[in-house]
Amino acid sequence: MPPRDDSFPLRLQVALDRGAGGEAEQPSDQEERKRLRQKIAALSAILVVLAVLALLIVRALSGHSPLPSLSSTLPHYVSSIYGVSQPMGVAVSPSGERIYVTESEGPRLVRVFDRSGKRVGSLAPPPVNGNHNWHLPVYVAVDPRTEQVYVSDRLREDIDVYASNGKYLRSMRPSGALGNGSQPLGLTFGAEGDLYMTDVGGSRRNHRVLVIGAGGSKSLRKVGSAGMFWFPNGLAVDSHRDVYVADSNDGRLAILDPSGRLVSSIARGVGEGDLNLPRGVAIDSHNRLYVVDATAQVVDVYQLSSRVAEVPRYIGSFGGEGLGNGQFQYPNGIAIEGGRIYITDRENGRVQVWEY
Repeated sequence: MPPRDDSFPLRLQVALDRGAGGEAEQPSDQEERKRLRQKIAALSAILVVLAVLALLIVRALSGHSPLPSLSSTLPHYVSSIYGVSQPMGVAVSPSGERIYVTESEGPRLVRVFDRSGKRVGSLAPPPVNGNHNWHLPVYVAVDPRTEQVYVSDRLREDIDVYASNGKYLRSMRPSGALGNGSQPLGLTFGAEGDLYMTDVGGSRRNHRVLVIGAGGSKSLRKVGSAGMFWFPNGLAVDSHRDVYVADSNDGRLAILDPSGRLVSSIARGVGEGDLNLPRGVAIDSHNRLYVVDATAQVVDVYQLSSRVAEVPRYIGSFGGEGLGNGQFQYPNGIAIEGGRIYITDRENGRVQVWEY
């Protein structure tokens, strides 16, 4: 916006005065200096805005933090999906046509919904020693290549695998010394097809992130060091294979590079963007990071930088405690497909749908 021409009112007043037959009163030196300072301040403000815009453009072109989206930086509430008892985890098929939700009460099944929210089926593992109730699904992920569905079951201490048509295929349990006593929770797939899982088996020192080779191969590796996590839950992996882990009982989001080195974190606190009890984690196609904070009753949104060691920039939060639309009672899991965001609202017995 160009600087305002403060001389216009003065010229108008001069013309009016002369039209009335009088001589215009000339401004004093002090008034002239005041007007000059106002013009300089307005011009300086414009130059600052132009400089900031130029810096953002240069950073975007050089691969640094992207320019802010012209659309809203936070999503809005759209609808809710009901028919699930205390939902915990959620995942969406690559096409967006199937939504998988784990329930922690009632029959404790994985409920399957279509895009409109209509329930179209359920997934359940085979009984253990004749006991159909010996299972507790927690988190769920869909293999983007095969569309097979992977469900972490804390009671069975394994990962159950289903075909896209709902047929039970097999169970996976990390084997060998590295896999002994594992209790899988969070699940996600990396770009290379490997399955990442958080493991809370054994003592706190054994809480960790494990990576299972693509297709459930026997290759297994650990991410991070002993004692790094305390009840890790949801996790996400970006295109650079950096890992974002909801380190729940430590009240932080731990960020690790591909070698497993802790390079930055979003910590517990009371300031904007600080965390309390992080659970679900997801990254969208705009490099926005979402962290579900179960006790703050919100979803925090951050902008990722191209440098993993740089703490993600806090954008804002959405949600809030309550029973109404767009409010949460202990949210937990999150999944993103296209511009839609699905969040399990545990104590309200629903999955909320948000979008941009």
